[in-house]
Amino acid sequence: MHAIQTLNVVIFARNVVIRHGLEAVLQQLPSVRSVHHCDHEDEVGKLIADADIDVLIVTNAESPAVMELAQAATGTKTLVLLDETEAAGAASVAGLAADGFLIQQELTATELGVALDRVVAGQMPMPTSLGRELIARVHSPIRSESARPINLTPRENETLRLLAEGLSNKQIARRLSISAHGAKRLVTSVMLKLGAPNRTAAVVTAIRMGIISEG
Repeated sequence: MHAIQTLNVVIFARNVVIRHGLEAVLQQLPSVRSVHHCDHEDEVGKLIADADIDVLIVTNAESPAVMELAQAATGTKTLVLLDETEAAGAASVAGLAADGFLIQQELTATELGVALDRVVAGQMPMPTSLGRELIARVHSPIRSESARPINLTPRENETLRLLAEGLSNKQIARRLSISAHGAKRLVTSVMLKLGAPNRTAAVVTAIRMGIISEG
């Protein structure tokens, strides 16, 4: 767990009700030091560039406009807030280069606090219902004409199996007895070879292609 009041969080949600609700919950969490909200992507970019922002919480509707800004900011993690309908479209969710996901209708103060801790620790928080939906799509066969050979090195295969266990980069580094930077390079290489925008998509793609087994 993080020390008291260590996290600076930005909310980008044009829906006033959602924004105020998130802000009220975040201000009650002991791990959150400051909460900012933005109404436009330019504000998000400026705030991330000028301040030490740990986590950006953005609604799915607004995510395309700011995802690249967050990815370019060293140390800033992105949590995408989905509604139940959006979460049901797991294929499009898997294509988002986010660090974690939240479902609006299922969100509680406890779950939000845990999600913040996990995403900052390098893990990918994801509601159980969304995870099940993604796994369910694993059983949809890949069309043979779209399949392509994936050549992973032995170390990349080890990394992929550890990703499937839900390990963070630091945990992967410890398991492989390498540096955190080395683990990050391996994870990035695996995602690139699988054509996956994030860790979850990499695991789902690998299962569908038979590179690793489900469970």
